[in-house]
Amino acid sequence: MTPGKIALNYGLIFGIIVVVYSLVIYILGVDMKTQKWLGYGNFVILIIGMILGVKAYRDKYLGGYISYGKSFTTVFLIGLFAMVIVSIYNYVYMTVINPGFMEEILRTTEETILESNPNMTDAQIDQALEMTQRFSKPWLSAIWSFVGGTLITLIISLILAAFFVKKDKSMEGVA
Repeated sequence: MTPGKIALNYGLIFGIIVVVYSLVIYILGVDMKTQKWLGYGNFVILIIGMILGVKAYRDKYLGGYISYGKSFTTVFLIGLFAMVIVSIYNYVYMTVINPGFMEEILRTTEETILESNPNMTDAQIDQALEMTQRFSKPWLSAIWSFVGGTLITLIISLILAAFFVKKDKSMEGVA
């Protein structure tokens, strides 16, 4: 079993779990503006998947031992595969499930601008909203979701991998 195979399995499973979690929040009509802490559930699910995947790989297929490199590779690939699933879901969400989502983003952006900068002119507000609208395309949001998620995955992987390193002491000093 290679890190890629175990990562594919765990990444797909936990990517799907993140999608189901997101769908449940959407179906329940949870207001993410007031319940921001629920947004962290995606990361918690992803981290659990990474932990379970690298632990399973180390314990079941590597005899309980793993280097930092293999640990990092496994954890990172789990997150990467999960991000592919989540990014596809984000695109489907914005185009099929909730096609009005981008308009909601623009309304929220306008409210935020007005609250944080009450002295902005109408022209400045229009310019800011135009820029937001330019970057508020479903396909572009899905790409940025993937890129941002991958960067977060990279950081999490660098940290998590260190906790699972276990060297085989019986091989030390053997030529």
